[in-house]
Amino acid sequence: MSTQTALHITGGIGLFLLGMTLMTDGLKTLAGDSLRKALSRFTGGRVSSFLTGAGITALIHSSGATTFATIGFVSAGLITFEQSIGIIIGANVGTTTIGWIVSYLGFKLDIGTMAYPLVAAGAMMKLISNPRAAASGSILAGFGMLFVGIDMLQDGMSGIASAINPASFAGVTLPGRIALVGVGIAMTIITQSSSAAMAATLAALNAGTLSLEQSALMAIGQNIGTTFITAIGAIGATTPAKRTALSHIMFNVICGTVVFLALPGFLTAARVISSILGGGENVITLSAFHTLFNLAGALAVLPVMPRFAALITRLLPESGPGFIRNLDSSVLQVPQVALESARRALADIGGYIITHLVEVIRGIAPVKKTGEILETARYSLNRSEGFLGEVRSFNNSPLLHERHTNLIHAVDHIQRLVESCAETDRLKLVLADPELSGIALQLADRIESLLGWLNGEMETDPKEIVEKASLSIAGIRKEQRKRVLEKTSSGEIDTETAFSQMESMRWLDRVAYHIWRAVIHLEDIKKASPPGAQVT
Repeated sequence: MSTQTALHITGGIGLFLLGMTLMTDGLKTLAGDSLRKALSRFTGGRVSSFLTGAGITALIHSSGATTFATIGFVSAGLITFEQSIGIIIGANVGTTTIGWIVSYLGFKLDIGTMAYPLVAAGAMMKLISNPRAAASGSILAGFGMLFVGIDMLQDGMSGIASAINPASFAGVTLPGRIALVGVGIAMTIITQSSSAAMAATLAALNAGTLSLEQSALMAIGQNIGTTFITAIGAIGATTPAKRTALSHIMFNVICGTVVFLALPGFLTAARVISSILGGGENVITLSAFHTLFNLAGALAVLPVMPRFAALITRLLPESGPGFIRNLDSSVLQVPQVALESARRALADIGGYIITHLVEVIRGIAPVKKTGEILETARYSLNRSEGFLGEVRSFNNSPLLHERHTNLIHAVDHIQRLVESCAETDRLKLVLADPELSGIALQLADRIESLLGWLNGEMETDPKEIVEKASLSIAGIRKEQRKRVLEKTSSGEIDTETAFSQMESMRWLDRVAYHIWRAVIHLEDIKKASPPGAQVT
């Protein structure tokens, strides 16, 4: 193979990948928060989650993007783990659409030359400051660059087609067939894109460098290789992320193994489909084969999805504090989902602290258990704070940036609540004083209504209830201060007792205040303070 041929092949793959990246980024930018809403709205059952995964992947041409987003959605609690499996399986089918586009447009039309004006127009649109126009420019330039890459790939494959006989490749023996699957896996790992690997395989098939059977074996490997990206993303991730990654790996490996063993039957079915849709052309046959075996795998797993999900759950049980199950580095690619993950984590931590506080005030839980509770809360809060620090919202919508800022405020108030609750000596004094313990019980009654909301079990906004509780205690504190000072000056109580009572009342005031402010910052941004309102 000459240097020029090698450059054409590598350059073609590079341009194809660049085009895919531009298209995907542009589509995700235009989609904005609608991607999150679509996934949370249309993933009710097995079939709907499968169709959602297939549809979104076909739209953005990236199963990796869909997979990483899905990991975030299941971590954030927007969808169940079982629904995430449906989306992943659907994404496998959706990603095969790029093969059909390449087969029908890339090899049948002289689209390489036609693509240059698209790249130029897209680049000009990218220079426009309007975000939507820039995103549209990315899509247009990416689409054009996709076919410039295919055109270059064809030139490179044509250069080696005359020098290499497909029969000289492995594929006749079992080890040779396994080797071709391994080549497909390697192609996907190297390019980090099963679509780019498939485009290169289609170009080689179209040029006569590979036979149909050899290309099909490589396509099986490419399907398995795409799980490598998911596996890498799950390293050090949360349990839900690891479960989603494992389900992706198990599905693709099992599906690939079955198709490998039944290859003649699948190729025969693909040839029938190709003869109907494309006159029996090999590139159409390979695209049909790619879609067919992914669809067959989906039809086999969807009916038994609950059992499949139960198996993955048994293999990967939950570990560590449950609050941080929502936090996963992979969702940082989708800020909308990352912020929702953080919000749910903070709501869980807040509910955990408030539950213990209510139980202590009512005498259900011992004060001595507070240290253990707060240690878990501190660890989870530190993880949440670090996670929020990695989210990048300032380049997105103002609403998203405001949501991000609100969550940082919530972290601050929950941390101050933890610091207040750590003053167990002050808590004991409150419980020992008849007047203060009565006030604390009133607070417990009010803030208990928060728990259902924080756990997502009720939609009633508790902000007003908690606000009234905080303002009421602030008022009681001011009145109590006057009474205590009068008692001190008249000699009814000594100065030390007076200061202790006032400080205990201030402690109750701080607890109520930080709970109230945390709730305000955790509620939906659409219900939050209007622009220009002071937030503390």
